[in-house]
Amino acid sequence: MALKDKWKLGVAALLPHEWVFCTFLFVTGLRLFTNNATRGWAFVFLGCLASAIIMVFWIERNPTPWRWRVRLWFCFVTMGVSFFAMGAAVPLLGHPRVDDLLLHWDRDLLGETPAVAWEAWLYSWLENLAMAGYLFFFYYLIAGPGHYSSRDILAFRKCIVGLFTIYGLAFISYTVFPAGGPHLAMTFQRPLHGSWLFDSTLDAVIRGSNTVDVFPSVHVAASLYLLLFDWQHCRRRFWWFFAPCAVLWCSTMYLRFHYFVDILAGVTVALIGWWTAQRWNVTQVLSSQGESAVRPLQRL
Repeated sequence: MALKDKWKLGVAALLPHEWVFCTFLFVTGLRLFTNNATRGWAFVFLGCLASAIIMVFWIERNPTPWRWRVRLWFCFVTMGVSFFAMGAAVPLLGHPRVDDLLLHWDRDLLGETPAVAWEAWLYSWLENLAMAGYLFFFYYLIAGPGHYSSRDILAFRKCIVGLFTIYGLAFISYTVFPAGGPHLAMTFQRPLHGSWLFDSTLDAVIRGSNTVDVFPSVHVAASLYLLLFDWQHCRRRFWWFFAPCAVLWCSTMYLRFHYFVDILAGVTVALIGWWTAQRWNVTQVLSSQGESAVRPLQRL
C-alpha cells in the first residue's frame, strides 16, 4: 500500500475525541511556535500530537484488544503532559486572566459568587467532607473508565470518546479564557481550615493545578459524564457514585476553586461529550449492521 493511502487510512481511523484533542494540541503548538520566546513549549504540545498520531498508526497495523487499550489509556498521558505544560505556556500566549469577568457573570446571575456567599457556612467538618468529595474526582477519573477497560472494550472505547472530547474542549477554553479561580483571585474574610483532611491535602491540590484550569470546570464535566455513562451501562455504579459526585460538585465552589459559571460551562461540555459518544456509537452500530448485511451478499 502506498504511503499516501496509508496516511488517508490513518486519518480516517481517528476517533472523534482524537480529532478534538489533536486540534487543541496542533493549534496551541502552532500559536506557541510562532514566537521565539515560546517556541520551546510548542515542542511539548507538538510532541504530544506526534505521539498521538503515531499511536493511531501503530494500532491500525494490528488492532488487537490489547493495543486498543494502550491507545485509549494513552489519552491520559497526553492529557497529563499538556495539562501541566499549560501552566507555563498559556500565560506566554498573552491572554489576560478572566477571573474578573467570571466573577462579574456570577454576580449578574446570583448576586454573589458562591465562594463568598457560602463563607457563613464554613465548618471544619464540612470542609473535610468537601475535600473528600473533591479528591473523589481523581479516583473516579481512573476507576470509571477502568471498570469498562477490563470488562468491555467497546464500552471502554465509547467512554473515552466522550471523556476526551470533554478534555479537548476544556483545554481549548483554558488557552482562550485562562483563570485561576476565587482562591487565587479574591480575598476572603475567613480562611478555610479542616484539621483532618483539608489541611493535609490542600497544598497538593493547589500544586496539581496549572492555575488556568477554571472555565469550564472539568471536575464537574468529567464526573457528570462518567455518571451518565454509568447510568446507561452500569446502573448500580451510578447509584454508588451519585452522592460523592454531588459533594464533589458543591465542593468546587465551597472550597473556592471555581465560580458558578464554571459549573454551568462544565455541564454544557459534559453534555457535548455525552452527545458525541452517543452519536459516534450509533454510527458504529449502523456500520457493523451494514457490514453484516453485505457479507451474505458477497457469498452469493
